[in-house]
Amino acid sequence: MKKSKTKIISNILIGVVAVVLILAGTLKLGGIGAEDMVEGLEKARLIQHLTLVSILSIACGILLLIPMTKRLGFLMASSYWGGAIVAHLTYNDSVTMPATFLAILWFGIFLQSNLVRQKSGNSMSQP
Repeated sequence: MKKSKTKIISNILIGVVAVVLILAGTLKLGGIGAEDMVEGLEKARLIQHLTLVSILSIACGILLLIPMTKRLGFLMASSYWGGAIVAHLTYNDSVTMPATFLAILWFGIFLQSNLVRQKSGNSMSQP
């Protein structure tokens, strides 16, 4: 795949995850249409941290969208989705949704890595 197509696809994948994080955090903060998410926090006994979880979700999304902070956003969003997986596991709920977004994020970052974008087949020989 050409570099430009790979970059576009990776930016779309990362952008989708960022928008989901920002939207989910905003909906939880506003209490609009986020009943399932709030119910999940209640089941996981994390409802007292609703504001913090919402702000972290929004921050992760914003960091992913800014090129200079994308790496930090990737680390934070990976931790956020990992925490969501654990929260879902605590009350025997499906982990499909957070695991899917985590996989999409990782695949998007993978496409942007230097190993994938290099023309040479032997990337280990270059410093």
